[in-house]
Amino acid sequence: MYGIIEQRRAGNPCGNGRGHVIRFCSIAILLVFSFTLFGRTVAFGGSRAVSSWACYYGSEDQTEKLSCFDLLVCAPGGQNPAPLRSEGLKVLVYISLGEVAANSPYYEVAKQSGLLVRHNTNWDSWVVDVRRPEWRELLFERIIPDALAAGYDGLFFDTLDSPIDMQRKDPDTYKGAERACVDLIRAIRERYPRLLLCQNRGFEIIKRTAPYLNYLLIEGLSSSMDLETSTRVEVSGADRDFLISKAEAAKEINPKLVVLTLDYVPAEDKQEIEKAYYFSRNLGYVPYVSTPALNEVFIHAPE
Repeated sequence: MYGIIEQRRAGNPCGNGRGHVIRFCSIAILLVFSFTLFGRTVAFGGSRAVSSWACYYGSEDQTEKLSCFDLLVCAPGGQNPAPLRSEGLKVLVYISLGEVAANSPYYEVAKQSGLLVRHNTNWDSWVVDVRRPEWRELLFERIIPDALAAGYDGLFFDTLDSPIDMQRKDPDTYKGAERACVDLIRAIRERYPRLLLCQNRGFEIIKRTAPYLNYLLIEGLSSSMDLETSTRVEVSGADRDFLISKAEAAKEINPKLVVLTLDYVPAEDKQEIEKAYYFSRNLGYVPYVSTPALNEVFIHAPE
């Protein structure tokens, strides 16, 4: 999601779905946009209806705004989950399964263990060798417990694409990276059977990991952003079809899987925000639209 959270840390309708009942937020400072409600659905994650979600990696307390949502993904050490969970929201915390940031508290131990195999210059992070038992030990003994320490309902898995991409580009050297990613998610499910789990992309393995997941995130279903120019980039029809086919294949394996979408649109582009919401909802997915930094909370609510 535009790099791993340790490096980027410095964004859905405000309908808090209870069935099809929509509660509106009356907060004057929020950015409010309209969208069409045709095709609106309510999906279920765990035992709770999910008709809205947000992704917020900022550190400022945004409890008032975020209380409008059903589901939140946030950063370790960022938004306090306790007041949101007390209102019934499900809160997932970010962890990186495939990379370690250079400014991460786990960087030195990963380096000393020889886990760092490729530098990601975009985010000053390192792809790790997910096949190594030292990586699994670091995840289960430190990274995951540390992330969960503040009290969360589940985990949000990012950067799985990185080790998978390494196997694709160099299958002889990194053979087994895909399988190791699947094994990690299976092991996390076995260790934490009650947690809600969400995978970001990783479509090469989604048919194998779907049975262990509650949510799948499709990042960039309608819109992405050029980071250098801060301009919106339209997702091609072919790319959309690919993403949808992968999501639907995963849902065939796990019919309870909730598909979330995250599109990046400039905050002032109301028309494109509306289109992104409509397109996602028309497929039965649960949308959120933000900007790449994900350090603000945007409320896109119906009139």
